[in-house]
Amino acid sequence: MAAEGELAELGADSARRVPTPPSLDTVIEDAGRQRLAAYYLYCAVISGLMDDDGLTPSHWPSELAEPMDRMGLRRFAPRTERGLDAELTPSEQATRRSSGRRFTFAQLAADLINHGAFGPCSAGADSVRVAEAPDRGGYDLELLADGKVVGKCRAEDHWELVAQQLASAPHGDDPLANRESTSAYAEKAKKAGHWLKEHGISHEIGKATDLAVGVYPLGTTIGVGTRLVRARIQTGQNEADALRRLGEVLRSLHAEADGELSRERALRTR
Repeated sequence: MAAEGELAELGADSARRVPTPPSLDTVIEDAGRQRLAAYYLYCAVISGLMDDDGLTPSHWPSELAEPMDRMGLRRFAPRTERGLDAELTPSEQATRRSSGRRFTFAQLAADLINHGAFGPCSAGADSVRVAEAPDRGGYDLELLADGKVVGKCRAEDHWELVAQQLASAPHGDDPLANRESTSAYAEKAKKAGHWLKEHGISHEIGKATDLAVGVYPLGTTIGVGTRLVRARIQTGQNEADALRRLGEVLRSLHAEADGELSRERALRTR
């Protein structure tokens, strides 16, 4: 009863403070945009697009400021390192502070591309690989066709696509936690990120582009946060289904092993 009374008081106090609260749809949309804004900043930092001290909007490079403003993400973006870390996993926090973060970003981008998360490669390539850029700091993505290099592009040019993929993943799903899990993550990102292909990534391959994949801007910004939340939920459901199927397989194997053990014991007692 005491707890119910405290909840009632809390509800009354909230109603006084916010007489016209936002709708649930608005809250969901804002939550998705807040996460997307954080990962835009995160990928801009680890890709080398900007430095750690550039989190405040006045320090953003134009490549970051333009899409943030176009999608209404400026007011949701963290202004401090502590605020950004609150949206990231512990491994992502460590990556942001790592001296090798640009290579980590390039490798993640290459893995996502190679597993089809962004659609097919351009320039007739069938895969990409990371190579140290000979003429500047950072890394390139070399486009390969039958094992031969047919083109290249800057790894950091894919910062926005990687940010969208990370923002659509469940918070606990961290492809940077260990290198071996990246391929599995990329496959899940491919399946759970259909909304990215529908709203941001062209299935056509532009001959004029020097990117590893054909990319079009997001187009509409309405409901982008809600789609992110839905993508996270769907990915979580996919994971739950996979765990359930794994449990069924393990139970079947356990029963089979029990049966074989029982038969072996029976033979020994004869």
